[in-house]
Amino acid sequence: MKFKQVAKHSREMIERWINQKVLGGKMNEQLDGTLFIYGNEVHHFTKTSSGDWVIEPQEVTQVVVFRKEAEPEQLNMCRACGQDYDSFKEAIQCCAYLD
Repeated sequence: MKFKQVAKHSREMIERWINQKVLGGKMNEQLDGTLFIYGNEVHHFTKTSSGDWVIEPQEVTQVVVFRKEAEPEQLNMCRACGQDYDSFKEAIQCCAYLD
């Protein structure tokens, strides 16, 4: 039962992130191929042969993410959905109460 809740939560965050990017001026085509990782869940945003946009879950057993040390830490960005804020406090409060 908990797995379904996690899957629902990750999908809600993905949809929220996509909506924020589209409202910010990005086109679906620019987001095509985006890969989302939530725990050991992997989702892929892609266009089907019929022209519909879908978020496809992918089966994985283990996920490893390496980060470069040279990458700057974006302090004023929500780590859950990617929304940018003017302050760190606003960023950490963004998705803090998402169930």
